[in-house]
Amino acid sequence: MVVKPGTHQVFNIDHVKSKAVYNLITQLIHEVTNITETFPLEKGQTAEDLVLAVEKSTGRFLHFGDQAIATVPVTQENHHVIDDLRRALDAVQDTGQKMLETGRNFVRDSTSSQKRATAIGVGRQFLNAVAYFLIIADATDVQIIVEKLENVRDLMNSLAKAESKAEVEEIYRILTAQIEDLDITIRKRIADLIEQSQKDNLLAARSVLRCTAPLVYASTKAYVRHPEQDESRRNRDYSHREMLDALDLMARMLRGEEPEGSFASHGRIGDLVNEIDLFQMRVEMDPQSYRREVHRPELEELAERIVSGSAAIADADSTRESRKQKIVAECNNLRQALQELLTEYEKSRGRYDENDDIPLGIAEVHRKAKDLRRHLRRAVVDHISDAFLDTKTPLMLLIEVAKCGDPEDTQHKAHLFRQHASKLIAVSRLACKMSSDTEGVSVILHTAEQLEKLAPEVVNAAYLLCARPDSKTAQENMEAFRKLWFDRVNLLTMAIDGITTLDDFLAVSEAHIVEDCNEGIQGITAHASSPEMNLKNCQRVDCAAGAIRGRALRVCAVVDAEMDFLQPSEYTENAKNAVRILRDNRVMEFSARAGDLVDRQQAMGLGWDATQKDEEMNEFINACTLVHEAVKGIRNALLMNRNMQDVDSDNEYEEDGQTAADTMSKISDQENQQRLMRRLPEEDKKKIQAQIDIFKVAQTRFEKEVAKWDETGNDIIVLAKHMCMIMMNMTDFTRGCGPLKTTMDVIRSAQEISVAGSKLNALAKQIGDESVDSQSKNDLMAYLSQITLYCQQLNICSKVKADVQQVGNELVVSGLDSAMSLIQTARNLLGAVVQTVKAAYIASTKFRRANSSSVRVEWRMAPPRKQPLVRPQKNNAIIRRASERRPLPPAKALAEFTMRR
Repeated sequence: MVVKPGTHQVFNIDHVKSKAVYNLITQLIHEVTNITETFPLEKGQTAEDLVLAVEKSTGRFLHFGDQAIATVPVTQENHHVIDDLRRALDAVQDTGQKMLETGRNFVRDSTSSQKRATAIGVGRQFLNAVAYFLIIADATDVQIIVEKLENVRDLMNSLAKAESKAEVEEIYRILTAQIEDLDITIRKRIADLIEQSQKDNLLAARSVLRCTAPLVYASTKAYVRHPEQDESRRNRDYSHREMLDALDLMARMLRGEEPEGSFASHGRIGDLVNEIDLFQMRVEMDPQSYRREVHRPELEELAERIVSGSAAIADADSTRESRKQKIVAECNNLRQALQELLTEYEKSRGRYDENDDIPLGIAEVHRKAKDLRRHLRRAVVDHISDAFLDTKTPLMLLIEVAKCGDPEDTQHKAHLFRQHASKLIAVSRLACKMSSDTEGVSVILHTAEQLEKLAPEVVNAAYLLCARPDSKTAQENMEAFRKLWFDRVNLLTMAIDGITTLDDFLAVSEAHIVEDCNEGIQGITAHASSPEMNLKNCQRVDCAAGAIRGRALRVCAVVDAEMDFLQPSEYTENAKNAVRILRDNRVMEFSARAGDLVDRQQAMGLGWDATQKDEEMNEFINACTLVHEAVKGIRNALLMNRNMQDVDSDNEYEEDGQTAADTMSKISDQENQQRLMRRLPEEDKKKIQAQIDIFKVAQTRFEKEVAKWDETGNDIIVLAKHMCMIMMNMTDFTRGCGPLKTTMDVIRSAQEISVAGSKLNALAKQIGDESVDSQSKNDLMAYLSQITLYCQQLNICSKVKADVQQVGNELVVSGLDSAMSLIQTARNLLGAVVQTVKAAYIASTKFRRANSSSVRVEWRMAPPRKQPLVRPQKNNAIIRRASERRPLPPAKALAEFTMRR
């Protein structure tokens, strides 16, 4: 039982484990504390009638309690439960009678404070007694479920002792009925539980129970039929142990215990991503609170732990050399950015003037951490792409050779299968290091743990089949283990897909297709000095072609699953069309051409000359290009629904996304200055990015100040948000992205900001005129003059001139100075708007004239973000997440909300 309280104890709501009991108790407390609303007195009724109504309600409760106790199945194990229920119900009756007596005394003399206090105390005792009865009733339900678990356990023990096939079948028939009945009861209990961890653990144990039952049947029959084989005994022991462990986990969770190694205990943020998050959080601090002897060693140690964890991923087997070099470079960049930031912190000690050096240094550290995250994610996806490319072939080959009864070949294929299983498990755990999805991590680690225990038993089943290839029971045993292995591998694959972003997966798949193409070319062009060497070259080309085909089909499956999860739209249709082109046309054509090429190479033997090799190589490259271009088509179709800021990827992503977007634009190359801004030299882009980082600092300050105010009835906040949105679009133009395409768009945006600034000036000036003379009023007027000045400067700087000139063999794009000035002026204007909002608030609330009758603006805190009352239902299957969306800045989100409203 969960709890055995006595009536003298104080009620504790933490004892409640189920929603039903919790809702009953809270409703009861509400009804008693609001008794006049629960039992409203009609005209002519008195307080005595209210006491009678409570008496009738108490009597009904006692009556239904008696009926419920009478329906409890009495067994030798739970007879004490019945006694506890009786005692708890008697306590309800006793405290109820006492409450009615004191209630009558109180209503007869309601002015007596002593009688009121007595009535309250007795009422509290009555509530405690009812709550304890409900808790014990819930504990009784738990005890009944535990007894069902014990019945299944007894049947499992009987099954382990069975000595004939008929006895196994008879016990298993009863066992399946018991499991079905238990499963229905467990499902109801899961739906009624309050704590999510208990739900997850019970769901995991229930899944193991249902999946392992067929395995118990097959392995037990195999052991009864072939007791002389050690493999059959190991299979039987494994399946029985899994069932008993699941039953034990269920029993402990139902009793309220928290077992070690449970499903919920796996749910945690990956170690490496957690350290990166912690590092990014710790680097931000008040410069005046910085202490060299404390913060420098702490941050440097944290950075070294990140570098150490990154090195483990970089040094893994499937990490490409190019990716390893990028990880090493980004680790060094992160160290360098941290040292520069710490130096700025130390320079700022004792200084109270604001400067942008520290915010810019923080932004640089965040950017380097973001770059490191991207390369680490890509390295992990490299491993995932290789390990999960073909999850069926190793086991199928093992089963095929086992059926032939060849011990030596079976042992060899078993070794390959173990390597494959070990790689799946290792890659799964590696993927969890870079994931913040605790639910997905729980599924992956739990499933990987199950596969780790299952893999040796799959090999044992294959050895048993090899020793008795003609035995039907050995075949059925192998089939049961095969099905369970594939089911859990499919679950692991879906879970891995769930924590892997679609952008990362597609970019890595595309890069791997290029690698496989190069591998095939080397197989074609390699010199064959003997027939054996020629055969190896043919196999090399065949393996490369098979890998390309497998990667392409996996891309199709993953994107189709993602599109099925989204609402049908033009975007999903375009993506599905791109998938159909790859799967139905390009893959089939590539397979046919690659197969013909391998056949011709094998037929030619050592007779190829240089001309033929060049022709075959070109043909293979052309075939690979079909698949590669189709994969790029899928990627471009997916990028059409993304903003440039949503793509946290390598440079090729940004270029492809912009190219796809530009093809949709009707603006000519001569008119599209935004495209020309993207063609600035890398050094100029870095300079612009440095100014953008400083602008982001000012934008963050703006959002913290402005987003906390409700814009309803406050035109100052509305105008400020509007100006910020336009300035963000203008700064995006300097990076070659955003909605502004031409110089005229930028000029019109600057004019729009000037109009909004004039309105803001007029409104704030009215607020200043209605306030008393003070320093705050003077500050407000000074900030208003700054807004006017910066709006004029922005009009001048908005005439960004982007031209392309041919200098030697290079294209040079001008416009850097104007772009830099545009960003700097926008930052200054944003800062002036923030100060104006602060000064306007102080002037209108603290220094407002007493005789001022009109209220220009209303300063109210913004309401918290609304949450949906009904959450959309999701599929039970784990769906791959699309490219992870970054949360919108508050001002931008509020602006979009205003536009939709």
